Amino acid sequence: MFYFKINRIKICDNRENPKYLIFGPDLAQLKLISFIATDNTLLPDITEFLKSNDTAQKSLLLKQAVESVVSARIFTEIDNIKDNHILSFGETGYVLYKSEKIPDDIDWQFIAYESDQNIHDNAQMVDDIINDSEFGKFTDNISSLLGSVPNPSLTAAVAISKFAVNVISKVAKQNHDDLIGILYTSLNRRQHYPHGERKRDRVPDLSNNMLIDYSIFGFDEK
Repeated sequence: MFYFKINRIKICDNRENPKYLIFGPDLAQLKLISFIATDNTLLPDITEFLKSNDTAQKSLLLKQAVESVVSARIFTEIDNIKDNHILSFGETGYVLYKSEKIPDDIDWQFIAYESDQNIHDNAQMVDDIINDSEFGKFTDNISSLLGSVPNPSLTAAVAISKFAVNVISKVAKQNHDDLIGILYTSLNRRQHYPHGERKRDRVPDLSNNMLIDYSIFGFDEK
């Protein structure tokens, strides 16, 4: 069995706009979205996507892959987040991903932002992604990329996750929501968890506004 868990998050600045504080306390509504892709990830119709020369069919197949990635995301909404707020997920942590087999590769995309919007609607998120102005270019790029890799499903899932995080960030900005942090992490078993375990504390995100504790625990069934 294999478990990838988040244990603790520190939010340095909740990005709440100070000019609105006369109407209430400095508290934010936090959205956390996590995408994890591994070499065990299976996406629908990747083989057909690679074989097809029909632009419309490729777009349809890629949309189905996007739907698969979006439906597998983990999301959490937390109210009343202050500056220097610490989110603790208990003694055992919160499982973001689990599988029966220890993966050889893990790619983790994690985004946090301040928003009053609803993030539960998978269909809306898929629509935001496939209707993005860069989606056509993304389709062309991923077509070229997948033809030369040993695990097309993993590569596609990672690329879709990154594109999704970029779109989420763009939509949040359009809605006048504030980005709190983004983390990209790529791990492989040989280098980072050769014995199935890894624990890291206070890992900074790209903006140094979040500090994240996470852990990996895996064992091979006999």
